[in-house]
Amino acid sequence: MRKLSPTKAISHALGSVWTFRPVAARFAFAWLPVLLLCGIAEVYFGPVDPMAEELTPAALVQLASALVSVVAVCSIAVNWHRFILRDEVGHGLRLDGNVMRYAGNTILIMLAVLFPSLLFLFVVPAVPAAATFALPALAAIGGAVTRLSIKLPAVALGNRTYGFRDAWKVSEGNFWPCLGVFLMSWAITLGGVLVLILVGSGLDQISSSFAELFITVAAILLQLFYAVFNASIFTSLYGYFVEQRDF
Repeated sequence: MRKLSPTKAISHALGSVWTFRPVAARFAFAWLPVLLLCGIAEVYFGPVDPMAEELTPAALVQLASALVSVVAVCSIAVNWHRFILRDEVGHGLRLDGNVMRYAGNTILIMLAVLFPSLLFLFVVPAVPAAATFALPALAAIGGAVTRLSIKLPAVALGNRTYGFRDAWKVSEGNFWPCLGVFLMSWAITLGGVLVLILVGSGLDQISSSFAELFITVAAILLQLFYAVFNASIFTSLYGYFVEQRDF
């Protein structure tokens, strides 16, 4: 049984992104015009009205934009997995069966996180004592999700026989290290978000229009970075546990 080092896994993922940054930029920036159009559409139609009794144009735009974002992230991830694991330099706007299957599996994993999270949001206000268990439980979900996500590179490689059960089994005995990977990756992402918010708030004091433009573009760039970085983490975990590679 292999024992994962969270710091080595994160360092390896960051190192891969930095070493192959021209390739990462090629995969990511191919989707930049599409995501920019989505961002402009969201700004144009405005925020969603939570009190609306019917589906508004703003809500439809937000939904369509979210779906496009998922496909974009999955397309980038599939290209990245295949490049790192198989030395395949694919085309930027990749939309094939592997991407669609990757997106489907990603949505399943997102739902696995969403339902328990929503449950805690409803339970904690009603039963304040449950707040004590909320954070550990959500952290546990993060560790489990990281283990299940080891399946995703296999999907990118076109392996239809490798399932969530296989991902769970191959990472057996590594729950806490996988939780560490999850927490460290989110800390890096949240750090980027905080910087974006702070810079955006400062620019808002000068020009609200410019601040809105900056936040829209910067958020998309952050999303593209996270797409490559997150894919690099799962690539590292897959290579370590499944292909028995070392960092």
